[in-house]
Amino acid sequence: MTKTKRIFKSIMLTFLAIIVIAAIAIFIFLKQPSFGADPSGARLERIKKSPHYVNGSFANLVDTPVMAPNTNYFKMALEYFKKVDNVEPNFTLPSIKTDLKAAPPARPTLTYFGHSAYMIQIDGKNILMDPAMSERISPVQWAGSKNYAGTHVFEVEDLPAIDFIMLSHDHYDHMDYETLKKFAGKPTRFIVPLGVGAHLEHWGIAPENITELDWWEETNAINGIHVTATPARHFSGRALNRGKSLWASYVLQTDKYKLFLGGDSGYEKHFAAIGEKFGPFDLAVLECGQYNEMWPDIHMMPEQTAQAGIDLGAKVVWPVHWGKFTLALHPWNESPKRISKRAEELRLKLTTPVIGEQIIVGTTYPNRNWWELPEGK
Repeated sequence: MTKTKRIFKSIMLTFLAIIVIAAIAIFIFLKQPSFGADPSGARLERIKKSPHYVNGSFANLVDTPVMAPNTNYFKMALEYFKKVDNVEPNFTLPSIKTDLKAAPPARPTLTYFGHSAYMIQIDGKNILMDPAMSERISPVQWAGSKNYAGTHVFEVEDLPAIDFIMLSHDHYDHMDYETLKKFAGKPTRFIVPLGVGAHLEHWGIAPENITELDWWEETNAINGIHVTATPARHFSGRALNRGKSLWASYVLQTDKYKLFLGGDSGYEKHFAAIGEKFGPFDLAVLECGQYNEMWPDIHMMPEQTAQAGIDLGAKVVWPVHWGKFTLALHPWNESPKRISKRAEELRLKLTTPVIGEQIIVGTTYPNRNWWELPEGK
């Protein structure tokens, strides 16, 4: 064997070894419990009967590409390497360290934890929605988007006894493993979209404590409160597979109040359909952040969020999904500015609490422009 051939063989063996080591590392990494589990067995058989499950994956009501036609993953990656001004705040964000274990007001009360996480206290029940209370929204806590200064205010231990947790879909910023694993072995019950229960059971949540809903399915699991899972325009997936579980919004009704809990969704006609069937709503919680023209169908622009509130017949809109983590390329406080302008044009009432601040339905709707103010002013 010539010297050239020996060198070439050595290079090829080294390259092969690197590929094998990388494959093993990825395999081990994907075995972490935070990635959850895909549906199987009886759960998968039920999923296959859903009219929204097509060719092995859940589908939206209308065609919904994850990226715009003129975009690809390489172009998106390049955009993230560009410097964008003001994608994170340059001051510590204000917050209120509310005593969460104190008796709440008689009216429905919502306490904000940042991004899309909040607690609803209604008819004597404590309900968590999309709790992501870790420092990072990622499969691991040593990498990924970290929360802004001043936003990591509450721990699970600060919460009162939680009766129910509702999840809109399985993305890390809505379904945080580090938060939810602390409810394993507790009597807390879960209301989630079809398929999401597979993750929860993988994390030690008892199957009898999980209610899974398809779009338009209803449950009275919360005594005295009627919950309906309603459509959203988004997608799901925690590891390499997409669409193995459903994504949803919710209508929550009592004898006196109606709330719309929006989760993530691009704009479409489903908001008007939900508004026609269930509206008007005393409060609609709608996503308003992490948008971009490169993915226009899976998240709303702020002006579309305002229109969705009109479509729903919402008396008040609470724009969330911003102000704690940077997941997109727009300035961190652009979304409240844009939706405020459009809401004024539409004569739509907004509420924008700081973390820890409470909304009391029918009486208290915080609306200070805190995203423009340094702490303490």
